[in-house]
Amino acid sequence: MPASCQFATGVHFLALLSQSPDSFLTSNEIAESTLTHPVVVRRLMASLQEAGVVETQKGPGGGVRLARLPRQITLADVYQAVQTSEPLHLPHTEPNKNCPIGQAMQGILEEIFTRAEAALTNELARTTLSDVLESALARHRAHSA
Repeated sequence: MPASCQFATGVHFLALLSQSPDSFLTSNEIAESTLTHPVVVRRLMASLQEAGVVETQKGPGGGVRLARLPRQITLADVYQAVQTSEPLHLPHTEPNKNCPIGQAMQGILEEIFTRAEAALTNELARTTLSDVLESALARHRAHSA
């Protein structure tokens, strides 16, 4: 899965778990909701477990569930657990240092990227899984009416 999809997919998985935070769901059950492969579910859940967002249980009746209440898990927690690459990054090649623009560009972009990533993290920290679940259920009710 592309790194850019991991966050969105992880939020979907966790919103599903938020419906019944005390219940364990199998990777097959989660995969059915997201129309993805159970291996993708297990891979993302491993990252989320390592970050303390979910816990797993093996055997009959096992699966994965939230390690904390949905209102205690922010989207910033999810982002930090599953995002494997930076959303903004500089080119791999150095610009021409003899060019007045090339000489300054890396420093300028680093400053801008730092501010943008801080804004992203701050926005994600304001939203919990409870917020996501409430929004999803409200939209479902609106579309079902």
